[in-house]
Amino acid sequence: MKVQFITLGCKVNKYETDLLKEKCIKAGHDVVDKKADLYVINSCSVTNMSDRKTRQMISKAKKENKNAIVAVLGCSVESNKDNKEAFSNSDIILGNQDKMQLFDILNDKYIHKKKILKLSDISKVKKYRKVGELDKGTDIREQIKIEDGCNNFCSYCVIPYIRGRVRSRSLDDIKKEANNLVKNGVKEIVIVGIEIASYGKDMNNKDLFDVLDILEELDGLKRIRLTSMEPRFLTKENIKKLTKYKKLCPHFHISMQSGNNEVLKRMNRHYTKEYLIEVCNNLRKFFKDPYIASDVIVGFPMETDEEFMDTMDTINKMMLCEIHVFKYSKRNYTKAAKMDGQVNGEIKKKRSNELLDLSKKLNKKYLEKFNKRKVQVLFENYKDGFLLGYTPNYIKVKVKGDKLLCGGIQDVVVTQLEKDMLLGNLS
Repeated sequence: MKVQFITLGCKVNKYETDLLKEKCIKAGHDVVDKKADLYVINSCSVTNMSDRKTRQMISKAKKENKNAIVAVLGCSVESNKDNKEAFSNSDIILGNQDKMQLFDILNDKYIHKKKILKLSDISKVKKYRKVGELDKGTDIREQIKIEDGCNNFCSYCVIPYIRGRVRSRSLDDIKKEANNLVKNGVKEIVIVGIEIASYGKDMNNKDLFDVLDILEELDGLKRIRLTSMEPRFLTKENIKKLTKYKKLCPHFHISMQSGNNEVLKRMNRHYTKEYLIEVCNNLRKFFKDPYIASDVIVGFPMETDEEFMDTMDTINKMMLCEIHVFKYSKRNYTKAAKMDGQVNGEIKKKRSNELLDLSKKLNKKYLEKFNKRKVQVLFENYKDGFLLGYTPNYIKVKVKGDKLLCGGIQDVVVTQLEKDMLLGNLS
């Protein structure tokens, strides 16, 4: 059977798709990127647009092969569980707790005309479900999932309802998978989860530092990279503790969401803009040239022009390197969906564009610091005579070089900037 995988949304979905691909290959199927017999759509539901993209991918698959089996998995299934018509043109529909069983369900007895729906109550799941580990990485840089779920219940966010509560993976499982990946040539591991800073909250005396301890000691692993983090984890004390990990990349993605205190209160985010500025100042104090990015929501209910401008001012004071901008979207089950003062779509669009323009300016300003400097690059890809890779602080670099250098870390002297990339020569 030819199988095409379509992944929407976050890095956790990407990791889970990679696991499914391995299961697919072990089951004797072929993974393809064209017309297939089975389309596996690992869905996202963080915004209305995410749900729309899921439906578009289902329609596209059916158009490409009307006789194909279409399996839709994950978050969009969870958030639309009360909408019986949401996936009427899909054949297999699996929620987050059941999606890793796809290739167990899809056996020789599967009858295409019979719709299969499995949707467990995610709110009742208390332990991390072991669904295997990646035996081999497909890239120089690979992800490891350390937890699932979130306990924060921000007023705008559907994630606790569709991913459940925090469930941490055992350290032994994490270590085993990391060992497998490094033995098969992976040089950089990216720690992923729904809220990685919450790792260990469901365990006794365990936290994210225990995961870092394991990865730091792995022979052959060159880099460790963190993904999006709750700002409250990044206290001055914790930032100082992070500096002891020599393999840790100075790349931090802070889930700030707003830079105005009143909006943060309405969002049920338990920190202030002053704290966010302090976090960034401390990151720059303890790490050299850290790349600091953030998520920001525009058009949250009752957000005024003054509150939005305050967010812009806070971002400038934080000296962010990049902003991931999201227009507020009503989500099922959330408190914000019922709030008064829903913001007009045109206003959201205008504010989004202003933030994206600011992000470009801040990114360019940050990259300019590296012109004519020497940087270390882990080369991951080779194309048309050029090596492509990233610095520890996640700046993309392109140089002419030999394909044999892929997978290695090389010094590069930067000669010029090109959009969001550095060009240079091997040192």
